[in-house]
Amino acid sequence: MNCVRILSIAMVILSLGCTDLETSAYRRKRSQDSMVTREFAEKVTIEYTDSGRLRARIFSPILVAVKQKSRPYLEMKKGLKVDFYEESGEIQSYLTAEYAISFPEENRAIVRNNVEILNVKGEMLNTEELKWDQKRGKIYTDRFVKITTRDQIITGQGLESNQSFTDWEILNVSGTINVPYDKIPRPRSVVPGRGRY
Repeated sequence: MNCVRILSIAMVILSLGCTDLETSAYRRKRSQDSMVTREFAEKVTIEYTDSGRLRARIFSPILVAVKQKSRPYLEMKKGLKVDFYEESGEIQSYLTAEYAISFPEENRAIVRNNVEILNVKGEMLNTEELKWDQKRGKIYTDRFVKITTRDQIITGQGLESNQSFTDWEILNVSGTINVPYDKIPRPRSVVPGRGRY
């Protein structure tokens, strides 16, 4: 009888001990998985290439790299400027925005607040948010957009375009204003390195 009681007590102690060990190992693993490190850099230039060709050059005054096991990201709280290039190396357009977040593992970025893109045709896009799918070379939004061309101002909801904004489509056009060439506000010309940074 005593032997059975001692064996039962020993089994309870062992099972409790195993549970504690498993719990502390689980906590350690969870703690390692959730560890987050932040790195800061000033006056950053990032080059995005595809098959060895420069496709975009990104400038930002401050960049924060958040390294974590799940979904690491780069954040540009002070804004950014992006020059987009065609395969020949000629600049096609540039983008400016007051905020950006990029998910390098997903090849995806989001820019927000006073987003503006200007292309070589002199067409200018204004919106409050754009998403950039770097794998597909596409930019898109479901927000309000305004595009100023050489003789029109077009507004609407949602847009899809190639990343250099030379082939675009407004998904739901809400208005088009034809304006004589000499009356429309002239979009600036695209110049490499131009912008607020």
